[in-house]
Parts: sequence; C-alpha cells; structure tokens
Amino acid sequence: MKKALILLVSLFVFSGGVARAGDLGNPAMLIKQGQFDVGFQWTSVFKQGFEDYDLKRTYSNGTTNTSRKGADFENDQYYMATLTYGIIDQINVFAKLGMVDGGKWLDYQAGNNWKGNLESNFVWAVGAKGKVYEFTNGLGFGLGVQYMRYDNRKVKDWRSLDTGETAADLGWATNDKFDYWQLDVIANAYWTFGAFTPYVGAGYTYYDVNFSGKWTNANPFYGWIDYDASFSNENNFTALVGLDVDLGMNFKANIQGTFVSSTALTLGISYCF
Repeated sequence: MKKALILLVSLFVFSGGVARAGDLGNPAMLIKQGQFDVGFQWTSVFKQGFEDYDLKRTYSNGTTNTSRKGADFENDQYYMATLTYGIIDQINVFAKLGMVDGGKWLDYQAGNNWKGNLESNFVWAVGAKGKVYEFTNGLGFGLGVQYMRYDNRKVKDWRSLDTGETAADLGWATNDKFDYWQLDVIANAYWTFGAFTPYVGAGYTYYDVNFSGKWTNANPFYGWIDYDASFSNENNFTALVGLDVDLGMNFKANIQGTFVSSTALTLGISYCF
C-alpha cells in the first residue's frame, strides 16, 4: 500500500503536465447493482491552460475594440459530496455537488498582464461509467463520461503583473463574472488484486468559459468599459492514473493524478451500502 501511494504521488509530481480533467467518480471502480455509495472528494487543480481568445471591449463613448489575450486558471480547490448508484453491475451513475474555491485567473497580453482572484462558487456534476470487459485475473476495461458546471463565478481584486498596481489603485471598480462547463469522456484500464485497484485512463476533455464584465472609473473622464469573451481549453487530450483501495467495513479510498489538459490531484473517501 505504501509503495503504491508513493508511486502514484511521484508520477503526479514529476509528470510535468499543464491544467482539471474529469475523474471516474468516487470510487473510480463500479459498485454492484442496487448499491449506493456516498462520500467526499477533494481536488486541487494546479493549472488549467486555455487557448488564446478575443476580448471585446465596449467603451462608454460608444467605441469598441478587440484584442487577443491568453489565460490560465491556477490553484482551484474543489470540495465535493459524491453519490453513486449501481443501475446494474456493469453500469453506474453518479452525481456531485459542492464548492470551488481559491483559484486565480492569470490574463496575458504583451504589456498588459493581470491576475485576479476567483471567488467561491457552487459547482455540480453528473456522470456515468460502465464496465466494457473484465478478465478472470482482475484486468478490465471501462468507459466514463462526466459533465460539470458552475455559473456566475465572480473575479475580483485584479492586480497588474507588470506594475503591481491593483485596479482599485488605478480608480477602477470591477464587476466581472463567468460561466464554466466541462465535458469529459474517458476510457480506462484497471487491474484488481486483493483490496487494490490501480488504473490508468485517457480520453477527451472540453471546457468552456463565457465571460462578461464591467470596469467603471472613479473619474468620469474615463467612464466605463464593458468586456465580453468566450474561450475553451488549449489541449483536449487528458490522461490520468489512480488507485482505488477497499479499506474494509464498506469504506473505499481513492487517489488520482490528472495530466496534459489539466494538472490535478484528487483524493476521495466513500461508504458503500
């Protein structure tokens, strides 16, 4: 057990991935027909990389312009209650709800780089997973799909990365928010031996940001600026490696690292009945 955990953490730390892809639920492996599993899952998303996007500005004098920007999200923390139900032995459905908190928005443009704080927000997800085939030696293959979403998440406390000044220092009152949704489709291979089930997975992930905001200056001469943009992830391929552990007395634990489209670490514990 100790060696397996050390291996998983080492793979996660040294893989050098870039951004949150989806997981396979909590626990990752399937439960039996008619069973329920309830639990708690924590995910730390170290970095999400987005493709460059067009930011449209509309000024109080009626003029507009569009500029090319880049963006990353960093250090988001997800705290989720999880519920899984076994429809049949080969198919499970699951739902999650909780809070996303603590992230940063890094906005890139030559000579105009900013960082903002992402406010806490309600988040939810639904998904399904199935067993494709399992050999008698415990080696098996599965598929999973998950849709996750949150809306009206605010971005505050913008600070220039070029000068160190805040938007407030420059006289701007900001009102920015965005909607976010994510779709993941993952194929996985696993091997169950005793209480342990290590697994690897790969698949497709897509996440979408729809942003709007308004900055109003204390000096009427500068007026206000409306912002509007939408953008998605830079890389659609996702990979993951994880371990499910049967702790006994119907308790299960999970650890997972996610790479490429996202760099994230997930820990979960659950109870099956």
